[in-house]
Amino acid sequence: MCGGLGLGCGGATETTEGPRQVGHQPSWRKPSEVQGYVAETPAVFPGLLRPIVFEPAGPSATHYNAGPVAPVPRSPLSDAILSAINETCAQTGCTPPVADGRLFAAIGELAEVVPEDGPLAYPLVEFALQRHGIVEPSPHLVIIWGPLDDPAPMLEQLRPRLASILSSAPSARPFSRVAVGTSMRNGDEGVAILALQSSHILTQPIPRALPEGGSLTLEGSIKDGYRQPQVFVTRENGKVEHLSEGQGQRFRARVSCEDRRGRQQVEITAADASGSTVLANFPVWCNEAPPKGITIHPDEDDSRPVTSAADAEARMLALVNRDRAAHKLPPLQMAEDVAAVARAHSTEMRSTGVVAHISPMTGSAADRVRAAKLRTPLVLENIARAYGVTEAQSGLMNSPGHRANLLSTEATHIGIGIVLGEEVAGRRELFVTQVFTRVPPHVSTGDAMRQLHGKMAQRKVSSDEPLSRLAQEYADALMTGEPAAQISTRMSKKLDAFAPRFRKITTSVIAVADVDAFDAQQAIGDPGVTSYGMGLARGPHAELGDDALFIVLLLAVAR
Repeated sequence: MCGGLGLGCGGATETTEGPRQVGHQPSWRKPSEVQGYVAETPAVFPGLLRPIVFEPAGPSATHYNAGPVAPVPRSPLSDAILSAINETCAQTGCTPPVADGRLFAAIGELAEVVPEDGPLAYPLVEFALQRHGIVEPSPHLVIIWGPLDDPAPMLEQLRPRLASILSSAPSARPFSRVAVGTSMRNGDEGVAILALQSSHILTQPIPRALPEGGSLTLEGSIKDGYRQPQVFVTRENGKVEHLSEGQGQRFRARVSCEDRRGRQQVEITAADASGSTVLANFPVWCNEAPPKGITIHPDEDDSRPVTSAADAEARMLALVNRDRAAHKLPPLQMAEDVAAVARAHSTEMRSTGVVAHISPMTGSAADRVRAAKLRTPLVLENIARAYGVTEAQSGLMNSPGHRANLLSTEATHIGIGIVLGEEVAGRRELFVTQVFTRVPPHVSTGDAMRQLHGKMAQRKVSSDEPLSRLAQEYADALMTGEPAAQISTRMSKKLDAFAPRFRKITTSVIAVADVDAFDAQQAIGDPGVTSYGMGLARGPHAELGDDALFIVLLLAVAR
């Protein structure tokens, strides 16, 4: 399973706009250097020296995706930028994005707090979007410093870049929304932020807060070629739930506040050729009003610049295990052979600029692990493109699907591969791959057999000693390399002796990594089974490892 919860099994085109690829947080564009007034960067954490308090004074939305749509404000600068975008699209053949009043309001508030020495912190962008009822991931931002009363100087710097910026969105999924926000900062000069956002999802209005015991029905559809919508939620206690899987392009899920209070982080994903993608990620508040503001504190980890990939990997491992410890989970051990697989994938992502789970060259995470001749019963993968170790880890934990991977109770080891990219505002771009694997604990054959019999007893079927002797003979024969079909032919004659007692006996051979992976109910299948015989052998398995359990069941129905 490459990605966990069905997430992350796809190759991708360059993700220059939202949505994020699963695990892709929070940057989706290879940034360019600052030129003149234009600092074209994605929304990231700057190296903060003091807390930023963001508490806009205006009203916030009570629902996501609810009308009436906010009016689009007019100004000479925004009109000039929108006109330049329309002209560029007319020349290049792109579809012009539509001015969106909600996005204008959010970006206008962000212009008040954007730092002069670095780009915006991602949580600020996320908070501004959500308070104005926008559920999609962060837009692509272009931050421009200069005089606001005369559009010409800013436009002169921006116009040559527009074709490149607009073409950064895949032609099949162009930017659909645009907004401009401005703020006077130093006398007659200030900042303008151009925001370009894509949307690939339609929903009915969604309340941002629910009363005690309340619930909502989340329903809508995905578009632009996406398929297999799924809905996840991270509860206030940190647990991830898979709420529903849609049919076709439509989805429907119930989000309940029964016995709950606080933030419920909802995520809607869908798949395309590049695998599973986050189309929406937003909080719903149970028995609590949404917060009116957010404070971004300096982060000790991200205030220290990353000096090497090894340093970044060590810091990320510490953060992963910090988050697991907070949920009373054992730490993951770093596996260097798995880390080599992760580093190779991060290197490819940096080279291609494509942040995706499936590569046209190496396939999925499971394919890469298999090609490295590593045998494990579990392969989960998270990927990220970010500008800080804490930023990447926080973004992954904020996504229910990726959080489930990080807090997997089955994973025992992790390989972290981080490759450094370009420097933006004093911070190195990081391409991150986390690969989670499992090394099953060794249990003696006798203990394993006792545990397996215990699981069968819970299904209220009886162990039959003569059947078990025959099942063990079958299991031992398997370990000699005798073909299963040949064993079955030979054993069928011996099974004839049980005809007076049983009207049907079915043979089942199951390979598992450890006892925990054995599902007795699924193994029994037929509710008419009354007795069973069990044989057990250990040996190498191509995918499960060198100490796999081979369970032979003879499932009998009494006369």
